[in-house]
Amino acid sequence: MESPGKFLKNERERRNISLEEVSYFTKIKQGHLKAIEEDRYELLPPALYVKGYLNVYAKYLNLDPKDIISQYENYLKSLMPPPMPIEAEKKLFVRRKRIRIWLPLFSIFFVAVLFMLLFISHPLRHPAENKTKTISLPLTSPSPVSGQAIKIQPIQSTADRSL
Repeated sequence: MESPGKFLKNERERRNISLEEVSYFTKIKQGHLKAIEEDRYELLPPALYVKGYLNVYAKYLNLDPKDIISQYENYLKSLMPPPMPIEAEKKLFVRRKRIRIWLPLFSIFFVAVLFMLLFISHPLRHPAENKTKTISLPLTSPSPVSGQAIKIQPIQSTADRSL
């Protein structure tokens, strides 16, 4: 089976038409036409555009566009790998399931370890002894200037002053 690109190229060359002339009349870039003729469809826009290009190109060469487009679709199907046997698909499915099972189990284990560490290291679990250190200052201290003792009185809060 001949590819659509080679078929169109052979038809164009048989009619002695240059690629520039096809590009001028079809308004398709020369690079796109060259990619079509070389069957390098990966260089072209999505398949919908390629079908449009093939349609216009075939009409320009007075060919049936439906035949060229069906030839293109068959060519693409021939490039696809053969379908995988059902047994191989089942093996892939089983492997994916195993991976999916381990992820939640690992997550649960990680969260449990994290909670245990937080529980062990929490400060309420091991309360610190509440020892308040009291500093006793003498109520009188010698004055650095005169050497006499100065009486220090505690500061009264605003609530105490109003009474």
